[in-house]
Amino acid sequence: MKKITLLLFVFCATQVFSQDIKALKSSAMKDAQAACNATLKEDFKTLLTYTHPNILNAAGGADVMEEYLKTTFSQMKANGFAYEIAETKSVSDVVKEQGEYRCYVENYNVMKMNGKRITSTSYMLGFYNEATKKWTFVEAKEMKDTGTIIAYFPDFKTSLDIPENTIEMKDIKE
Repeated sequence: MKKITLLLFVFCATQVFSQDIKALKSSAMKDAQAACNATLKEDFKTLLTYTHPNILNAAGGADVMEEYLKTTFSQMKANGFAYEIAETKSVSDVVKEQGEYRCYVENYNVMKMNGKRITSTSYMLGFYNEATKKWTFVEAKEMKDTGTIIAYFPDFKTSLDIPENTIEMKDIKE
């Protein structure tokens, strides 16, 4: 009888954990797409709510970062830059490491500038904040040893095998 009870307990615990991971993966997809939508709309206040706090702190806060993004996007638009598509394609498995849930998301972007169409696949590293029940993201390639923001994440290590970004440029023939 004790063995059966133990097996039932293990089975139930595994099912609950599996459902929690599934829900986390689903919420990562939703939050990553919300960040993409905010980028398309140039809604920087919303976009920054999905930016990891370490990045915001390093930049001097959300207000400073928002002004920087407004200026940058304005300059890019003046040079003919436009986003056409920004969408989240997939979410990796969710792992718990260093006391937090993490995953990476695959984003697909199509932009145009100076008669060229730029198509890219990029990856964002997601961190789940259990207090706010929200995912925040950083550019995954910048979290590698040679990245520019890894320094803002002391002792960071991950088991996630994050793919490399890809980019393709083609002349626009309209």
